[in-house]
Amino acid sequence: MGGLGLIKALAEKEKELLARLEAAKKEAEALRAQALREAEALLQRAEEEAMALAEAYRKREAEETERILLRYQEAAKAESERIRKAAEARLDQAVALALGEVLP
Repeated sequence: MGGLGLIKALAEKEKELLARLEAAKKEAEALRAQALREAEALLQRAEEEAMALAEAYRKREAEETERILLRYQEAAKAESERIRKAAEARLDQAVALALGEVLP
């Protein structure tokens, strides 16, 4: 009977080991699934942050472009005004000279 008891004990031990192995497989699969979910969440967050950074960069670039454009427009207006005033002064001089030549 000792041999039969040993066989039963070994069978029980094998059954226990198989159960533990199956539990370990299930735990490993659960950990794998959790890791995949966390990785997907991290990837999603990284993509959202990248999109937000890209949008912030586009906004900053547009603002900088607008600021530069305004600066050049103001400079062009100032230069135009300077040229207009100089031209008016020369025109006034030319008219006075012409009138001085024509009128006694």
